[in-house]
Amino acid sequence: MSEFLDIALSFPPVVFSFGLILVVLYWLAVVIGALDVDVVDVGDPEVGIEAGGFWGAFGFGAVPFTVVLSLWITLGWIVTVLGTTWVRSADVFIPPAASGIAVLVAGLGVGMLGAKLLTRPLARLFDDAPATAHADLVGKVCVVRTGTVTLESGQAEVIDEEGAVILINVRRSPHEPEGVDDSLFVRHSKVVVFDYDELDQVFLVVPVSFPPDIAVLEA
Repeated sequence: MSEFLDIALSFPPVVFSFGLILVVLYWLAVVIGALDVDVVDVGDPEVGIEAGGFWGAFGFGAVPFTVVLSLWITLGWIVTVLGTTWVRSADVFIPPAASGIAVLVAGLGVGMLGAKLLTRPLARLFDDAPATAHADLVGKVCVVRTGTVTLESGQAEVIDEEGAVILINVRRSPHEPEGVDDSLFVRHSKVVVFDYDELDQVFLVVPVSFPPDIAVLEA
């Protein structure tokens, strides 16, 4: 175990090791519903990346930036760990600086290539969601897939007009009647899409049925 940690924290694996820790923490947050898969958008000018520019040139435009980056870091870490292990066990002397740079370049290159190959089948999945008009999903029942749905985060699965199951970002409404139990928004709960927030680009949902003691005000 100590030898593995020594390799993981040496150059070049250490370049990816800390990134891998962030990747694990990020996906744990996604699982419990604290963050969305596309919390960072490839087309977001705030991160300086345009889907049609550098990122899109490699065929990653249709897949969320966080998914590709997670695969890239994970594969890069695996390649650099295996490469460093091989270099240390080789009988031929290789200058540490030269071997480290070579393994790092291999990690970056193989990581990008592997990420592209692995995300290719996912591109259609993420490309299907925008193809469905937002208005077409209003009124549809969906199933919560994150730990819960809040005012800030949440995701749910819904079946579109063509029968395809798509994952959408959902939120509770700030104008929701008082007294609605949080348990109505936990994983596997059924909710109804009643509106689309153009500003935040999320769907607003309510429980399939309100408890009888909740008064729903008519607009």
